[in-house]
Amino acid sequence: MNKRAISPLVSTIILIVLAVGIGILVMNWGRAQLEAGAKCSIDTEMNIVTLNGIPQVCYSGSAENGFVKFILENGANTDIETIQIRIIGSKEVYLQELSDSAIEKGYTLQKIVPYNFDLFGGIRQVKLAPKIIIYPEEPSLLCPEQAIILENINPC
Repeated sequence: MNKRAISPLVSTIILIVLAVGIGILVMNWGRAQLEAGAKCSIDTEMNIVTLNGIPQVCYSGSAENGFVKFILENGANTDIETIQIRIIGSKEVYLQELSDSAIEKGYTLQKIVPYNFDLFGGIRQVKLAPKIIIYPEEPSLLCPEQAIILENINPC
């Protein structure tokens, strides 16, 4: 009789390779789904500082000397690398990533941002969004879902 079949050793090796391959596929798919679903999985707990019930955000000045001033505090979960500010004016939108705006865990930042009222118009809304580093080897990630949106800002 001429019987040709796969030996038990070869079939075991084939099954192990197949199981490992399927495991790698499932793990990569799961990681991609998790990262796509949660852009900023760490909550910074960033807030505007309030003194006597008044949020510490204000504006002042004219075209050449205009500014927006605010005080932010960071929570205890993660460091904030930078703050991105978006000011919607009555004429144009001002968007800027602020230099020297890193906030360590539990610390506070006071910032004065130059603003040209002639170019952008009166302030209608200010949005402050944190950028954090989730993985050390990757660039910082903007977290718009954790942004602070402010309207009805008072003059300084």
